[in-house]
Amino acid sequence: MFIISSKNMLQKAQHAGYAVPAFNIHNLETLQVVVETAAEMRSPLIVAGTPGTFSYAGMGNIVAIAGDLAREYNLPLAIHLDHHESLADIESKVMAGIRSVMIDGSHFPFEENVALVKSVVDFLPSLRHQRGGRTGPPWWDRR
Repeated sequence: MFIISSKNMLQKAQHAGYAVPAFNIHNLETLQVVVETAAEMRSPLIVAGTPGTFSYAGMGNIVAIAGDLAREYNLPLAIHLDHHESLADIESKVMAGIRSVMIDGSHFPFEENVALVKSVVDFLPSLRHQRGGRTGPPWWDRR
């Protein structure tokens, strides 16, 4: 297998009645461990990374190693951008092959946040990309 869209992966799982695990990775070592474990369990996998993860491990490294591991283990694997905060960041990573994104504009006023989420939705073709956005307040600022 290779890196695929989480949208298709989740639709298939829903239709067949099984769950797909998603793990936030923090470096290349955690990427390797979760992929090897998913392969052992014969499970498709979503690996998610925050902006800090991609900054630390490197976009190219994550995509290359995830792709190599997915092929080695014949494993359906999706990479998800988790809580990314800018359209430019998402655009560059989608152009590099990422197919699942979550924009987090919760630190903006509601109207600005909705506009940011809409800009991501408008940018991504819905047929191949999984999209999500956070419109509520940050977890640390709930009143």
